[in-house]
Amino acid sequence: MNLYSFVAAASNSGKTTLIEKIVRVLKAEGLRVAVIKHASEGFDVNDTDLNKYLRSGAEAVVLAARQNVTVIRNLDAMPSIEEMQRAAGDADMTIYEGFKADARNKIEVFRYGVSGTRPLCLEDSSFIALVSDKIWDTTIPQFDLNDVESITRFLIERCESLKLHLGGCNNV
Repeated sequence: MNLYSFVAAASNSGKTTLIEKIVRVLKAEGLRVAVIKHASEGFDVNDTDLNKYLRSGAEAVVLAARQNVTVIRNLDAMPSIEEMQRAAGDADMTIYEGFKADARNKIEVFRYGVSGTRPLCLEDSSFIALVSDKIWDTTIPQFDLNDVESITRFLIERCESLKLHLGGCNNV
């Protein structure tokens, strides 16, 4: 499964900015990428009609435009990783932002002075990599927060199907 979860102990650690940069690199390689973001505080899609429909009790609202579609559903519980993967559609790689509790292939984004005093991965062996603005003593691969090319290469190298699609990882 070509999915990665970027998590952090605190907001404003740089997850969204990093993911945006990674997506640009992956798209330049010709890959189809889906991003699923955990919105623990809710979100605003800035569409008054959408919000009116949701408040009125609609189970789902679909916003369709020429080049994209947004589906908002009212749910009784958080969907599973598998349900979110299906909703993301056909993609070569899916990147999750957040979902610490259910994350798979977790990569921690840690910004010194923002994310706390120590990365989560120092105490949690389920992480596969650390992205930080500071070097830490850890056994998992570690990347500088600004080294998007190396982080992207790491993601692709872990996905055998992407290596075949790209003809190897030297293209990144």
